[in-house]
Amino acid sequence: MAEQYDMFDGEGAFLAKMRNMWNKGIEGDGGFCPCCGKWGKVAKFKLRQYYALSLRWIAVHGEKDGWVNVQEKGPKFIMRSKNYAQLKHWGLIESKENKSGIWRVTQRGLDFMNGITTMPIAVYTYNKQIFGFDNEQTSYRGLFGVHFDYDEMMSARFDWASIKGRDDE
Repeated sequence: MAEQYDMFDGEGAFLAKMRNMWNKGIEGDGGFCPCCGKWGKVAKFKLRQYYALSLRWIAVHGEKDGWVNVQEKGPKFIMRSKNYAQLKHWGLIESKENKSGIWRVTQRGLDFMNGITTMPIAVYTYNKQIFGFDNEQTSYRGLFGVHFDYDEMMSARFDWASIKGRDDE
């Protein structure tokens, strides 16, 4: 039998209980809101090699002020999923204007790429807002596999055409 809530304790107490129940629902397997029927679930985005390569591409291809129109100039490996925008949740990139497709790497993103800082391995979002971060930290270098040549990728002469999904495939 479902718990009966006392709505006469005050509207604030009742709403707090409802918010708490909703948060528990979306933190787990997800669920439908009993009021509006909207499906809700906290999404988990993990930093991976794809994000690291996207961050590096944006940093290298930005104009003098750092801005680059990723929508127009981005290679296929970035444009296939367009998940690179999730990097904003870690504060690694910023958008010039909302939904403009023009991005640049932040100082925090540069510090991460240069090994000065670490980042939480995952961010949890709900309704396009940050819900929380994972406790586990990672370095930029840690996002690459054992057989990956980090120094080659970070060099100025890195061959972007060697990335799977390049434009000439």
